Amino acid sequence: MRNSLIVLYCTVVAVAILYEHQALLPLLARHWGVGLSDAALLTTVTMTPLAIAPLLYGYVLERVSARRLLVLGLGVLTAVQFVLAQAPGYGVFLLLRGLEGLILPAVLTALMTYSAAIGGPAGARRAITLYIAATIVGGFSGRTFSGVVADWIDWQAAFWMWSALALAALVSTRWLASDPRADLGRVRWSDLRELVARPVNRLGLGSAFLLFFAFAAMMNFLPFRMHQLDPGITQGAVAWVYAGYLVGVVVPLSSLWLIRRLGGERRTLLAGCAVYFVGTLALAFGGLGWIYAGMFVFAAGMFTLHSVLSAYLNHLEPRRKGLVNGLYVSSYYSGGAVGSYLPGLVYQHAGWVPYSLLLLLLLAALGALLWRMPDAAQA
Repeated sequence: MRNSLIVLYCTVVAVAILYEHQALLPLLARHWGVGLSDAALLTTVTMTPLAIAPLLYGYVLERVSARRLLVLGLGVLTAVQFVLAQAPGYGVFLLLRGLEGLILPAVLTALMTYSAAIGGPAGARRAITLYIAATIVGGFSGRTFSGVVADWIDWQAAFWMWSALALAALVSTRWLASDPRADLGRVRWSDLRELVARPVNRLGLGSAFLLFFAFAAMMNFLPFRMHQLDPGITQGAVAWVYAGYLVGVVVPLSSLWLIRRLGGERRTLLAGCAVYFVGTLALAFGGLGWIYAGMFVFAAGMFTLHSVLSAYLNHLEPRRKGLVNGLYVSSYYSGGAVGSYLPGLVYQHAGWVPYSLLLLLLLAALGALLWRMPDAAQA
């Protein structure tokens, strides 16, 4: 129990640090006098390493213990957070966020390794489900509590808060009893080519790219839209829009029930895509009230897709699940890295409506890919 609580706490803090700045982007842009796309780079540089790391850890971490990796990673994160709280200039801030982006995949890999080891063979699935739920709570906490603290005090206080919580996470690792190895195995490019050659994997990986592209884009630029609709809106009011994100804690736990009720993974994925599309419409063309309500629909659709698609690709690959997971995570965060920046250029130069139409077009393409996914019996 002690190990589980420490791992879950560290997971919440690590993921919160990944997203701590997102609700603050309009404020930070004004603080430094930079444009929307420059502010958006703070997310892109942090997320890009998450797209690359899963395919490289097999070479780097074969003989590194999870505990050592976790301690080192949390130590660097804590130190960087304390520097960020000093309010450096935009260039230094961007560089340090990039450094955090390099460290966060190592921390999250160690925490996932711990989660699987703590659960044991019988409880591994439940342990990983709790880990995923902790990442969702972390995403909510980083976005929402940063905005609330910035509203009450200032944005530096939010970074001081996460610095202190990261230090507490680092100290807590002293009481981790187990020390599982991050035994990820070497990545063989021939195996990658073989997996990608399967049509169902290509469709699934393309879908993972598009689903997180749209999600990262909306999460990154929605605060700017809310300021556009109401220039006097507070940081706290912007931050609480992410409350809808918490629906993601429930969705993975109910995914098997949904699959049974809807008659299979393919139908569930198509239903999730339809919900995702409707949620995007609400965020794209509604006022502030619609945005707060639409976030629940938007997040429900996205997390349905994410939980069912990742599990489905695992189900279809009996031997190389680790490699399939690596490819899935790489595609997922590649979409996030690109989506957190490129749509912002459309928003900045053409406006919110063309930006929204781009996202809806990509979700239509996502639906087309999912339509071509086979049912489990056919795959």
